Amino acid sequence: MERLLNIREAAEFLNVSEMTVRRWTNKGALKCYRVGGRRARRFKPQDLMAYLEGGAISDDPTVVSLGFNGFEVPDGSHITHLSTNTQESANVATAFIVEGLTKGDIVCVVAPDVETVKVIASIEERRVDVEGFSKAGRLHFSRGMETPMGQARFIAELARRPGERFRIFGDMTWTKARGWVSKDLREFEEIVNMTPATTKGMLFLCQYKLGSFSGEEALTAVETHTHSIYRGALAENPYRR
Repeated sequence: MERLLNIREAAEFLNVSEMTVRRWTNKGALKCYRVGGRRARRFKPQDLMAYLEGGAISDDPTVVSLGFNGFEVPDGSHITHLSTNTQESANVATAFIVEGLTKGDIVCVVAPDVETVKVIASIEERRVDVEGFSKAGRLHFSRGMETPMGQARFIAELARRPGERFRIFGDMTWTKARGWVSKDLREFEEIVNMTPATTKGMLFLCQYKLGSFSGEEALTAVETHTHSIYRGALAENPYRR
């Protein structure tokens, strides 16, 4: 009997994310077998090859690439990156921002000044014209606002252009520089979730450097985002309230 592939192996075979494989199987576009008490997805290699040869894989306008690790999320997602080291933080931030700029999105980076300098240097290392994108109004930098409502208004104003895609990267240590406490952080993240404008054509990535936040604040990050990235893995958030 031939060995069936698990979802990780199927994703590697198709060169897409595991989330994309789940989405295709949920829609019935990709054949899978359910095995065991947990009805885990399993795949025959010939079915995956037939899917590739059939040209079934195409860009889905409801799914957006994050720019790293092949990760894709539904349009309008609110993602938290729980970062464990400096290099990981920089790699994720740079890839997410560059992906947006190359795809024609309006991009906003919210970070303390010292982190913004690092981000700009990292982007320029990839031969991206930071000054040119800034002058064209495609790339914006902010230190963040004094209050959660003020920050929400800032984002809404920036994202107002009709027909334009928008993505925002937040190094959430900016909230520390602004003197926010835990309740301010939760209030802001929940405002983002309640804003109708964020449901389409927008993408949020909030990076929490775990060494800079309390356990309560890390839990807030988990509870208030649609997806989480932790130790190189992307998952839909089962704990979101």
